[in-house]
Order: sequence, then structure tokens, then C-alpha cells
Amino acid sequence: MRAPEAVNKVYLLTFEYAGLVKVGGLGEAVRQYATALARRGIDVTVLMPSHGRHLDPNRGFPLSPLDFRVCGDRRGLDGRPYPYCLGAEGTEVAGVKVVMFKGLDTATGLVFDRWYPYENVEEKAALFARAVVSYAERYGLPDLIHANDWHSGLAGIALRDYAERKGLAIPLVYTIHLSSGYSFPWHYASAEWAGLPDRPHLVWRVCCHRQELYSAVWDSVGGSVEGFAAVESDVVSSVSWGYLREALSKYGDWLRGKSCVLYNSTDWRIEEAESHFRRLAPDGSPWRLVEAVERMGGEGHLDGGGALFLAVGRATSQKGLDLAIRALDLSPSARLLVLAVSVGDFGYEEYLRRLVRERWGRAFLSFAKIPRDLYMALNYAATALVMPSRWEPFGISAIEAMAVGTPVIASATGGLPEVVADFRSGEGVGLLVPPEDVAALGAAMESLANWLWRFKPDSIPDGRLREIASARGIEYVKGLRRYISRYVDERFREKNLYEQLKHCYEKARQMAFYKAVTPA
Repeated sequence: MRAPEAVNKVYLLTFEYAGLVKVGGLGEAVRQYATALARRGIDVTVLMPSHGRHLDPNRGFPLSPLDFRVCGDRRGLDGRPYPYCLGAEGTEVAGVKVVMFKGLDTATGLVFDRWYPYENVEEKAALFARAVVSYAERYGLPDLIHANDWHSGLAGIALRDYAERKGLAIPLVYTIHLSSGYSFPWHYASAEWAGLPDRPHLVWRVCCHRQELYSAVWDSVGGSVEGFAAVESDVVSSVSWGYLREALSKYGDWLRGKSCVLYNSTDWRIEEAESHFRRLAPDGSPWRLVEAVERMGGEGHLDGGGALFLAVGRATSQKGLDLAIRALDLSPSARLLVLAVSVGDFGYEEYLRRLVRERWGRAFLSFAKIPRDLYMALNYAATALVMPSRWEPFGISAIEAMAVGTPVIASATGGLPEVVADFRSGEGVGLLVPPEDVAALGAAMESLANWLWRFKPDSIPDGRLREIASARGIEYVKGLRRYISRYVDERFREKNLYEQLKHCYEKARQMAFYKAVTPA
């Protein structure tokens, strides 16, 4: 085999892409990867399911049918054939080519074109693997494959296997954005279903590449698609060192030698946020923004009699929005606006509504789609963003808020301690609290309300923060917004992400080279 001498052409595999299809942070992260690479001359193609967007005349972006069609039969565990037929449409976003696969017949469309990206996700992932390989057969191979999360992992492995059967050792980078426990029998990945042939191939095992059957590798991780992708990839990455360590603890610390980290970045700027705030709230009151949100509908009411705190995220237990609402009981100065995204966990959503109703005047819950300018202005106007996640791989909302100068109160879990430096360390940009600790969260909110909202250092509950506030005075508070924004400029901008991508890609290319020169 031969390996690429440089990485000039990349296929990014994903189920989300911000601006086209987005549920959580995955879509934003992949858009950042693609944009960072394309702006520096890399030929980037994003491959993803359409999730039915090609059927929507109001989708907000153009699509053109591509000369692509792949049809055939898959064989189920019951021995019966299951026909499928896939096509594709394409668009371009900021210099990035995006290919969106779609069903061409009713049976395929009923599975593959579901609007919510993770409905029928198991079958979407299997069909996606077949689509990606067929696309490469028609349009050629890249210099590197970058698969994102488990639903693209199998497609990445199948595509690399196709390249290896052509005599090319194409490097595969696999990034874990949100860890998953999806596991299946080998038949799911096999040539009969997702299309991966069970053949001997070279797998990195601590010291060197060794010949193993795909089914043996699959069984060695208990049929976990994520574990399979982690072992099979040339480089496994995640969005923070903390989250990567969790993955290594599950699949083996020996993977550390072929690992790297890709921090998310943000293009939010303090000047843009300030402009939006001045336009939407010409009197300088953040409550004008809150009123605009309340007019869109929701639960509860904010009386404007305190410091505005903001909590955002998917309405799932993971994000801990319930903790933020309950923390109001220990922070009389706080008022909380919750901007939630529904993902179908209706029991949890009703729980949030009940908590808000019980705190009338002090909390408001919105499931509305907030315009970007209003959302950015709210982040700018808030005393702090509250991120009480029960676990969090990275926390892109945190760097967005800090980019516009707003401090963050976050749980000390996952990647958040790498993102949010604690004020109490001396040169911080927020506060870290123990996960699930409602009392500590309430104390943190009350502390920032008395420090940053009305500057009453003697009323700050946290002793260490009270000392800092008293020693530094009001002038420090006045300059804090610019300091927090510069903190993001130094760590979480596109230039930082590109350097990390370059490092990960070169490591993967070297691993592919080692494979290429290893005797079969």
C-alpha cells in the first residue's frame, strides 16, 4: 500500500452541520473544522445524510441533485433481502462542498429521510456507510477521512477499507464529541448490512500493526460502534482532555499514543454582540431582550427585580437545567432565563415547566427558536451564563458567552474545567462548582450578582471571591468584560483549532504511513 505524502483533500463525515442541520454542538464543531481547513486551502467535502432537508422548500439553502445513485439489497438476520436506493444532493457553504444523501424510494426514504437526525439512527448510520463508499467509487478518494461520533464511525471505517482494497492507506481520524453506548452483533457492520467485508487487515496494537479480522476487532469491544471506531482509527480524538480520558478508560489507555484533542472554537465577537444589544435594547436594559423572548411564548415570568442569568441547552438531564432553576432558591438576587431546545424528552420538559411555575417572577423557560442577534445580545447582557451540566464533553456555549465578555458558572465536569478558569485561582473568567451541588450553584450565582451586578462585595457569600472583589475594586469589574473576551481570543479561535487539526491530521498520516510499509 501507499499513504498520502500530504493532506490536501479531506472528507468530513457527520450527521450534523451548523446552518444546514443542527441539534447540538456537533454541527457547530464540524462546521468549524470545515471552515478552518477550507480557508487555508484544503479541499473539504462534508458527507452527511439529508435528514429530509431536500424535501423542504423552506430549508433556507440551495440544493442541486448530483449524478449519484446506488441501489441494492441488504440481507437481514432473518435471511430476507431488504432493498435500498440512495441518491445525493449538493450545496456549498463558505467554500465548503456539502453532499447530503437521500432516499430514492419510499422504503429507503421512510428510514433515511426522517427529519430528526437521530430518529432511526441505527439504520441511518448503516445506510450512510454504504452511501459514503459508493460516493468515493464515483467521485474519488480523499487524502484523509475525518469521522465524527459513532453514527459516522462505521462509514469512515468502510470508506478506509475500500481505499485499502485499492492499495491506498488513507488515514482515518475519529472524533468523539458525545460518547455513546450503541452496540450490535457483527452482522450490523458486516457486508450483509452496513457493507464492511470481514477480511484480515492491519490494526494498530500498542507497538505495531497486526493482521486481524474486522469481526474479531468488533467482538473485542463487545460490538460497540464507538469502541470499534476508536480501535480502528489511525487517530482517536475528542473535544477536551477530560473527555478523552473518559474514552481511554473505556477502550484502553494504550490508545493514548494515537490520540489528540480538538477544542471547539467560536467566531463570536464582542463588538457584534454589543451592536446587537444596543439596537435591541436602546435604553440599555437587558429586560427589553427578556420581554422579546417572553412574547415568543414559554413558561413562567421574570419580574426584572434582580441580576439576569442565562442557561441554555438541550432539554435533557445531561445539561442540568433543572439544577439551575432549583439554585434560585439559594440566590435571592438572581433571575434566570432558560433557553431550551426540545429533543423529545417530554417528561423532563414537563419537570422543567413545573420548577419554573413554582418560581414565578424569578424564572422563564422558552423553547422558541431565538434569532441569532437576540441570542447573542442575551449572552452579552447576562450577568453570567450558567452551565450546571451533569457531564459535558466541552461546552461550546461557554466559549460563546466568554467571547462576548460574559463570565460562566459551570460544573467541574468533563471538559468544562479546561474551558472555564475559576476566578478564585486569581486570574479567572468564571466559577466552577461541584456537579449536582445546587447549594454551591446558588451561592455562585448570588456571589456574581453581588459582585458584578450591583458591586456589594460584603454581600458575596463566597469568602475567597469576597476577598478578591474587595481588593480589586470596581475598576476591575469595569475591565472584566474585555479581559474575558481576550481569554477566548488566545485559546478558542479558528487559528487555534486549525493548529490542532494540523497536528491530529499529521499524526494520522504518519500512522497510515506505518501501516503502508508494514508487510501484509
